[in-house]
Amino acid sequence: MNRIMNSHFTPIAAGFVAASMMVSGAAAQSLGGFPIHEPGANASSNGSSSASSNKKGPMQIIVDANGPGPYKTISHAIKDVAEGGVIYVMHGRYDESITLEKSIFIQGDRGPGSGVEISAPMNAPCLKFAPKEGTTHAVVANVQFKAKINSSANACIDVDQGVFTLKESDVLGSGIRPAVRISGGTVMLEKNRISAGSEGVFIAQQHSLSQSFIIDNKILQNKVGVDIASGSRADVVIAGNEIFDNLDSGVKSSGYGAAKLIGNKIRNNKGSGVILDKYAKLSLVRYNEIAQNSGDGVAVPFGVNGVIEDNDIVGNHGLSIFVREGLEPKVTNNFIENNGGDNCSKRDRRKGRC
Repeated sequence: MNRIMNSHFTPIAAGFVAASMMVSGAAAQSLGGFPIHEPGANASSNGSSSASSNKKGPMQIIVDANGPGPYKTISHAIKDVAEGGVIYVMHGRYDESITLEKSIFIQGDRGPGSGVEISAPMNAPCLKFAPKEGTTHAVVANVQFKAKINSSANACIDVDQGVFTLKESDVLGSGIRPAVRISGGTVMLEKNRISAGSEGVFIAQQHSLSQSFIIDNKILQNKVGVDIASGSRADVVIAGNEIFDNLDSGVKSSGYGAAKLIGNKIRNNKGSGVILDKYAKLSLVRYNEIAQNSGDGVAVPFGVNGVIEDNDIVGNHGLSIFVREGLEPKVTNNFIENNGGDNCSKRDRRKGRC
């Protein structure tokens, strides 16, 4: 029975495939049943093309500062590559400041060698993402960014709007400006090492529909690890990070949006582990290890209607959880041990004795 059905349907299927390979007299390509539109594939007989095929330039470019090819700088490749294209960067040092305004994927070399290092000129960002349209999406992976010491650029990585992903990269700030500054759009920072900024990540997204996701990064040796500014209205998720050895607090949240701190290791910071400050609302601090910080484990000096629960708060020099009188965040089911300020009187704390 199966052989009879196959013999009947094989010609029909073959005819369908043959028909589907021809569109307007030209061969069409598909992958997994979805059409692939090459630049100019939908061109009409008079030479004009549809808006969906308005891509120009190659879809893939290889940049090699030390190789024989035509592309020695990343900026040159960005200018030439088609919208939605991929730039592969071979290992080497690139002394340039990069500006992205279109959808693009920049992949640093994973092969042998010292890796890909982008070293910005003085007073210029390492990378600025400032697209004209909010739907533009850029992805950058496996690159080391270095700002000049004491550079006055806004940040080493400066994101204005659009959709931006930075992953598996190293960001070294200038010491006086943020290593990563996010002022708009939707941003994902994943598995990066972020250091040497006035803030490791500074978030000032004023649009309430903006979002930031800070996932599985190492954020260290900044002044403040992550700082959500008072003017920010974005929802921010900070999860699975190691935030340590910063010169002030690990995480400071003063924004109007929801801040969710989940499953982080926040330790050995010179200030408090977490500060929920000023305008912070809808804060969630859950499943974090907050340990060995020089200030309080969690400090709530202003109004917060959030939740602090299921955290390990251990060995901090100040209080395990400081909440100013009259404030009532939900505090429940935390493991608290050996925090220096918990057995200290208010009078002794005021005099700096503990």
